[in-house]
Amino acid sequence: MAKITIFGLAGTGTSSTGKMLAEKLGYTFMSSGNMFRKMAEETNHTLKELEELSKKESKYDIELDQKIKKFGEENNNFIVESRLAWYFIPDSLKIKLTCDFDARIERIANREGISAQEAKEHTIHREEAIFERYARYYGITDFSDDKFDLVINNTDIPLSGVVEKIENFIKSSSLLPL
Repeated sequence: MAKITIFGLAGTGTSSTGKMLAEKLGYTFMSSGNMFRKMAEETNHTLKELEELSKKESKYDIELDQKIKKFGEENNNFIVESRLAWYFIPDSLKIKLTCDFDARIERIANREGISAQEAKEHTIHREEAIFERYARYYGITDFSDDKFDLVINNTDIPLSGVVEKIENFIKSSSLLPL
């Protein structure tokens, strides 16, 4: 039974890492960001509108979290990239990706085609709102490294190196069958 969850703040490379690792392992990849975008489409909202609604109404976050939880209960051989998948899929190999703040902001600015200042302001505002909701909905305030099986700071590591570190950890730890 192979279940892998990847946690990381914006700009830490969770989606890219998850996709590449899933491809190498032949696993299904699921992204909470993609699920949220799909939810926005289904509810006839823009992504920004749904983000704003989510600050006021818990139903969107809770629905998404329940889908992730159910997916984890019903499936195997997958990678889920989500900020709370480690919590909702407790029997998973829990990976945390970190990156220096300035490097995260640079990555986000490049990805979104915005200035570093815009990326910084948006990221700070968004993350404050997200973590406030996690505390309010679930009482989750602790995202410390000891909650995870593997923590990788990828500030100076290319994507392929991050994936290689994860593969090596899996092989050496015998936590998952490969």
